[in-house]
Amino acid sequence: MSRSMFKDRQFLKTLVTLMLPMVAQNLITLAAQMMDSLMLGRLGQIELSASSLANQPFFIFNLLIFGMASGSSVLNAQFWGKGDVRSIKIVISICLKVALTVSILLGAAVMFFPETVMRIYTDDPEIIAAGAEYLRIIGLCYFFFGLSNTLLTTIRSVGTVRIAVIDSIFSLVCNTGLNYLLIFGSFGFPKLGIRGAAIATVIARMGEAIIVLIYILVIDRKLRFKIRDFWEFDVGLLKNYLKNGLPVAFNEVLWSVGISIQSMVMGRLGASVVSASQIASIVQQFSSVLIFGVANAAAIIIGNDIGAGKMERARERVTWFRIIGVILGVFASCLILGLSGPVVSFYNVPQETKQLAIEMLRVLAVIVLFVAQTGIGVVGLLRGGGDPRFALFVDLAGLWLFATPAALLSAFVFGAPVLVVYACTKLDEPVKLLMLVWRMRNHHWMRDVTGEGAPQQLDN
Repeated sequence: MSRSMFKDRQFLKTLVTLMLPMVAQNLITLAAQMMDSLMLGRLGQIELSASSLANQPFFIFNLLIFGMASGSSVLNAQFWGKGDVRSIKIVISICLKVALTVSILLGAAVMFFPETVMRIYTDDPEIIAAGAEYLRIIGLCYFFFGLSNTLLTTIRSVGTVRIAVIDSIFSLVCNTGLNYLLIFGSFGFPKLGIRGAAIATVIARMGEAIIVLIYILVIDRKLRFKIRDFWEFDVGLLKNYLKNGLPVAFNEVLWSVGISIQSMVMGRLGASVVSASQIASIVQQFSSVLIFGVANAAAIIIGNDIGAGKMERARERVTWFRIIGVILGVFASCLILGLSGPVVSFYNVPQETKQLAIEMLRVLAVIVLFVAQTGIGVVGLLRGGGDPRFALFVDLAGLWLFATPAALLSAFVFGAPVLVVYACTKLDEPVKLLMLVWRMRNHHWMRDVTGEGAPQQLDN
């Protein structure tokens, strides 16, 4: 390394400027999820387990939307480095059309076939009934979430991140307030239980979409979107998006399906296991927000450098981000261990469930050391550096060839203890790190992906 990252003030300023709003957004979003979890947890283990499993299709959908939008960001970060605004608008338009189509189809599926969806994840009739109630309502939010999250994720590539924080604050306040009113029937509102949580989420998602549209069409001065821009299309850019963007979407979808299968495995082990896993997941996500804030910032910074033709600077910064990953891994591990007791104590679940959650969190305290490296490496460096196909291979090979088969075999063939099954679901992270170390032994994977299909730049 030719110099210390701490001497590059521009790098540090850009990193902090991009990272902090994304970390704040993720923390606020996580706080909203935690409030959902805590309030439903006060109702009991059945409601907590039902909402956790009913949200598995949304988990897949969320990552599909994120993947498609992040795929467009692979191109847009480099187009922004070149100053090509028109191409960015067209790529966002293409991505939005696909995202909204998927949103409508998946939302309709969970609304009209809720029991069928729930039976994929559990055979407990009480959990299936409660989850089906939730799904019939929550399907309405898919369209609004697809719209808002696609726009928020795609405009990150040009450094627009603060609106996402504002949107998340609205969602937290709106969703938490309505949860309190509708789940428990406070201040004269009807006591709707798990259905109240679903209604609150739908209303919050509608508000998020309205806020984002107002910002994009009225306030933003970087891209200056007009309604007509949403109808833009270019065959060359579509081909480029399919070539370099879709691998990111496939990555997220197939990864989320693998994680969903693991949730199915845990769902077959009982309500207490599902609840403990949900509690542990909340703590893990909280400890990892800084990691993925840095990862998303890395994708933008590296992509901008490559788009601007500053390859040597990009290579140097790749090394810096890998060092940052080691530091963040240690920090996150300590955070998990410190938070495990206080967070678990908040939940109204049996003592055996609480103890299982504590044991799962100890496993996660080790796994997060690997997550810090693989998260920054896959989401940030490989995607921003123009190598989404190998990012796809790393994620899917680790999950589908190691973690998921190990979880299925340990649970249903060998009858292993719950904690062993849970540890097997995390086996992909060490495997992914080995593949990343091999891939990044040199910088041949870094490339400019904007050359194919960019239209002629026109006056805006």
